[in-house]
Amino acid sequence: MRAFVCTIIAVAVSGLVGPVVAQEIDIPAAQQKLLSKRAAEADAYRKLAECIKGLQINSETYVKDFVAESDVIQTALDEFIKGVRLGEPRWYEDMTCEVPAEVTVARVIETLKEIHTRHYKGDRVKGSDIEQMNRTVERQVIKVIGMGAPRVDLPPGLPEGVEEVLTPAPADLPAPPIPALWRRIPPRERLMAIQAAERDAQRKLLERIQGLRITSDTLVRDFVTESDVIQTAAQGMLSGYERKRVYLHHDEPIVEVTGTVPVESVIAMIKEIHSRSIQGSRIKGTDIEEVTRTIQRQTFEATGMGVPRPQALQEYAAQAAATQPIPPWALSPIRKEGNGVPPADKAGTAQGKLLAARAAELDAKRKLVEHIQGLRIDSSTAIRDFVTQYDDIHSQVDAFLVGAMIESTEFDGDMATVTVGLPGMQVWQVIHERIRITRLEPGTKVPG
Repeated sequence: MRAFVCTIIAVAVSGLVGPVVAQEIDIPAAQQKLLSKRAAEADAYRKLAECIKGLQINSETYVKDFVAESDVIQTALDEFIKGVRLGEPRWYEDMTCEVPAEVTVARVIETLKEIHTRHYKGDRVKGSDIEQMNRTVERQVIKVIGMGAPRVDLPPGLPEGVEEVLTPAPADLPAPPIPALWRRIPPRERLMAIQAAERDAQRKLLERIQGLRITSDTLVRDFVTESDVIQTAAQGMLSGYERKRVYLHHDEPIVEVTGTVPVESVIAMIKEIHSRSIQGSRIKGTDIEEVTRTIQRQTFEATGMGVPRPQALQEYAAQAAATQPIPPWALSPIRKEGNGVPPADKAGTAQGKLLAARAAELDAKRKLVEHIQGLRIDSSTAIRDFVTQYDDIHSQVDAFLVGAMIESTEFDGDMATVTVGLPGMQVWQVIHERIRITRLEPGTKVPG
């Protein structure tokens, strides 16, 4: 991968539908400053985690996959991120706050090596893989700039324990209202966006569960590919799913939903599938018991993203045209298809199908990156121009492409075809944030 300098700016004032002042809640100015600082701190930690998890370890594995294998590893990485020191806050006239943070790539690699030595039980990621990560990193520092508005609620997806180190919130605050942007979108469209985000959260939960390690050479996803019976039963792994909370962005029409599944229901389902479907296989009941002992939390949690339907986004874009025209590609999903085949010695096996699908997924994401870089902002400017000038754009696109949604997986013999996609509005949010912040900086201009 290219640079991992991830200067991520989450601008918290809408440049499209007018400024939002304390989300129309009557909050004293001093408390507004505290809330915006708290939001900016949370944004910095969240984006730092996204950047680190978006780093590639080897040809098949990202840090995201590595930490998903074990709850102990996930907890150790969260603890590391929580310990990163933040810079001094800076406030703007509209009460938004900016908080920087940075960590050296060498320190990240050192931490991953230590976590690997102490906690890793598998054979897919070797210590030498982590040591060689610095060969693909052009810069020496991962930088994050978090920016937040004076809103009551925090963004989802924070590393575990981060809320403990944030600036304390003022007491007796009212519940967060629906942001002004979303009050201009029909309630039905808001509901459908929430449902889309919830489906994405459930998909990510299933990925999280299937990435758990059972034995040194077997993940849950390997286990469930052994037979069609197991694959069908595996759909029950989301039994007990609950929606934890909904987070409506106030600067773009994007909604995030956080969902949870009880750990004990997941383990119970794995045990049931094991006892009912694969007696005598290489997976033993004691292996599953070991998984239970290594999980430290009570629920699995994941956050998904959704946007309104294209028609509603077009109406929104029409309202926004006077301030910053939204390109047509931002109003629909962006999709690409990739192909993959298994290694010759795995052809015709369940594991071979899994490896073919993984290769096809990486191929589709590579094509998605190339396509996105060619998208045009206007007649004279493409996203590639932003990528060339700003390392943060390249790094942020890399980070969220790791989590692009797998929409379909099909097999024709040993060859797998995978379609991946993500909302165009998610890409536009990254570019639009950079356009807005660049216009605030004296002596700079937008690329193109």
